[in-house]
Amino acid sequence: MGRHSYYTERITALNNSLKKAQKTYQLYSFLRLVFFLLSISSIFIFWNSSFMILGLILTFALFLVAVSLSVDAKYQRDKLLILIEINKNEIDASRGDWSMFDEGNEYKDSKHAFSYDLDIFGPKSVFQLINRTVSIEGKNKLASVLNNGCSTISLNNKAITELSKNIKWCQEFMSEGVVLKKEKGYPKSLENLKNFQIILPKGLNIFRILLPIFAISSTFLYSYGVINGFIFSFIFSLIMLPLMLFLKNTNTMTLRVSDQSSRVRIILKQLELFKNLEINDPEFKAKQQAFFESNESVLVSIQQFEKLIKRFEFRLNLLVGVVLNFFLSWDFQMIYQLNNWLKENKDKLVGWEESIAEIEVWISGAIFKFNHKESNFAIFNEENEINIEGISHPFIDPKKKIRNNVTIKNDQNFLIITGPNMAGKSTYLRSLGLAFIFANAGFPILADSCSIPRLKLYTSMRTSDDLTTESSYFHAELVRLRFIVDAIESGEKVFIILDEILKGTNSKDKEIGSTKFLQKLVNLNAKGVIATHDLSLCKLSEDSNNFKNMYFDSTIENDELFFSYQINEGICQNMNASFLLSKMKLVD
Repeated sequence: MGRHSYYTERITALNNSLKKAQKTYQLYSFLRLVFFLLSISSIFIFWNSSFMILGLILTFALFLVAVSLSVDAKYQRDKLLILIEINKNEIDASRGDWSMFDEGNEYKDSKHAFSYDLDIFGPKSVFQLINRTVSIEGKNKLASVLNNGCSTISLNNKAITELSKNIKWCQEFMSEGVVLKKEKGYPKSLENLKNFQIILPKGLNIFRILLPIFAISSTFLYSYGVINGFIFSFIFSLIMLPLMLFLKNTNTMTLRVSDQSSRVRIILKQLELFKNLEINDPEFKAKQQAFFESNESVLVSIQQFEKLIKRFEFRLNLLVGVVLNFFLSWDFQMIYQLNNWLKENKDKLVGWEESIAEIEVWISGAIFKFNHKESNFAIFNEENEINIEGISHPFIDPKKKIRNNVTIKNDQNFLIITGPNMAGKSTYLRSLGLAFIFANAGFPILADSCSIPRLKLYTSMRTSDDLTTESSYFHAELVRLRFIVDAIESGEKVFIILDEILKGTNSKDKEIGSTKFLQKLVNLNAKGVIATHDLSLCKLSEDSNNFKNMYFDSTIENDELFFSYQINEGICQNMNASFLLSKMKLVD
């Protein structure tokens, strides 16, 4: 089944489920109102009767159950809406519009080894295309993996492969991260909980035990006429006084818990999903088992914290808060339980957050693989050879893609690529660069097969002058090339992509400088490719097997320009600048 068909069918099924979820939510909302009104009515109906307390407790309990059920029903309804949106976004992305995904502008860095040159971040970027993370931590993790690679390439390959066969689960995981974010805004990092200080009222343990006893006893005495209304009101005031004196601190605490709680709820639901995920791959399965075997108690603790949060939020309703505080000293009970929970668990939360971020990276890779079924994982070789068959770039419309091969043998260092403007040189370079980036990140590559050595990518494709530092274009390019050479001389194993270097000087200088620079790179045993319009560089292959000439070509038929976008071995003899100038009426 094609991705478009899959997402379309998912939307149809989800819309059917949404209709049922909406009816369920409406039913529980109605019952909540009914039980609330009954709770109020029972006070008047059974006033001065022994049934008043029993009726109030019963109807109020039913009201709380209805509230809980309506909240859960609303959550399920909202999650279905998110799932429908997720699938609609994938359909739009399949049509070439992925503008709804995060661009990652904050990660743009012109001084990075390759990300600025290859449009890894920003509008219409690689990051925006593959990013399916739903948390700040997941987004940071994905950016780091793309920028720096990872040490768990094999695990990433296995996890992405496994998850790409279960896109429904991936979407469930994503929706859990989005539904609360839609309701309460972007959740704050759990790191904030590490510094959460609880202010404990004096005599907390005494108050939380004795006050409920006095409240329930006085209510029974009043119901049976042992004490009158004046005395009962006086007792009510005395019981509520310590709670009221600490109300400001309790309200602040409640808001902070509520403000930071959505991330905990998200993690709990996502971890429960991950725990129940059926995994076949042994390496990925071992990762899942080790994760939960060593952290089972924390999962239980997060479940406890979610219950605490719900109890805190009950008191936000004024009437409910008064009843709960009078009969159970609710605020003091919650403060006591929250303090104990934080003491035991707050230092463990960040580690769980990091683990969730890793799963989000796998999901991003899995959806990319599902959307590009022709993609495959790289195999790293020790022969220092590059053999990629059928490589292409994900930005190109599948209907217009032309696949090419890349071959650099062990005794070869550089491909010198020539060709006319718009013939496909830059796309070829970017596809090759992306292959190295994805391989080092453990992501699938758009290629039929890919065998490469473990090399770090460096590029020089896009430089600019800087007036603030009085840096000329040529000087900026030299600084970039020095950056690459420094990396090689420091011992890094690199693959270099160069696009028309030394553009900022005259043609003769450029020819001499480019030749000497490439020879220096060969002496440093670096590998790479260079695209150039300078055919003099092609002479390097005549004197050394370290260089190999490749080219893209164009043809002119019936006063129209045509490109094959297919790379060939040899040197390009056809250039099209004059033709294009004439075609656009820029020259006579």
